[in-house]
Amino acid sequence: MTINELLAPDQPITWLPWAVQYFFLIGLAYGALWLGAADLWRKAPDRRLQTLAAVLMMGAGLVAPIALTADLHQPARAWHFYAQTRFGSIMWYGAYLLPLFSLLSMGLGWQLIRPNLARRGEEHDRVAALARLLCLGSWSGERWLKPLALLAALSGLSIALYTGLETMAVQARPLWHTPWLPWLLALSAVLAAQSALLLLNRLLAGWQGRTEAGLLRQIRPTLGLLTLSLLGWALLGGASAAEAGALYRLDPSWRLAAHWLLLTLGLLGLLLLAGHRLSPRLQSWGVALLALHLVWGLRWLVLIQGQLAPKYGAGVYVYQIAWGPAGVLGILGTFGLLLALLVALSELVRAPALPSVTQASATQAATTHSAREAI
Repeated sequence: MTINELLAPDQPITWLPWAVQYFFLIGLAYGALWLGAADLWRKAPDRRLQTLAAVLMMGAGLVAPIALTADLHQPARAWHFYAQTRFGSIMWYGAYLLPLFSLLSMGLGWQLIRPNLARRGEEHDRVAALARLLCLGSWSGERWLKPLALLAALSGLSIALYTGLETMAVQARPLWHTPWLPWLLALSAVLAAQSALLLLNRLLAGWQGRTEAGLLRQIRPTLGLLTLSLLGWALLGGASAAEAGALYRLDPSWRLAAHWLLLTLGLLGLLLLAGHRLSPRLQSWGVALLALHLVWGLRWLVLIQGQLAPKYGAGVYVYQIAWGPAGVLGILGTFGLLLALLVALSELVRAPALPSVTQASATQAATTHSAREAI
């Protein structure tokens, strides 16, 4: 009898959690851009939605490239993309597409928040002075808004394709090498952007019920389409779905993560169906947090857990997330930077303080009394 031994030495993963942060944050950026740009063509545009979309696209659009640069392991080597020509490399194209997207999204976001900056500049504090400075004058840029939005939306589409194709191009990983992956990443990014805007509408001053209702109406079909797409990938995904099934059988951590995501998906669906029985605040917070968790977890399952299957060999690798910058600290730091930017932008775009109802009533009463005395 011949005994053949298969040795599968443990190998470290090459795509670190920084990659998950990049895919998640860049999805928030181009998803918010699409939502904000599409609202410009509505018969009754939602100014609140446009402002929130601008804040999200600018914040996430600034942090995402930082996470991508960190995932290169040697960030200084990024200049090699420009010093060398590699027409066969998808990442070479991305080195040009990503800065263009950042430029267009920052320009569109600035155009969308200029009216808010002008109103903020009417106050008399240091932030108001900065808001007036950022307005760059009192000229109107409305005529350029829609053309800029169209160019930025097309640039966002190029980034969605780039981020999906750069993963799909890895033929050694059947889980990634499927046309379903770019579609799932882009569709889930739209869901994440809708959920983040729903959360920002609650967190930032100036909550609007119309904005919240509109986002909830959008989230329902997006989640339904994402669910059908995941089912289609599981049934028609070929080698990609087969490798996912093998990981499910062989790796307890993959199985646990898959069960967790399915549970999150189920809870999110139930919350949307039974939303009329809950308070609007509870429904908004629940839907937003569950959807964001679902989208981030999907990227973790595909990008990090997907690397536990050896490219060549048998078995699965064992992965333990590090506590330093390449792991937990990097994830928390990235989200912390995003939060800091969102706070700074929200302070710039908030409306000037208005007198309270009591103060307004008192002022009106005093005016009326003075008029009577004069008579």
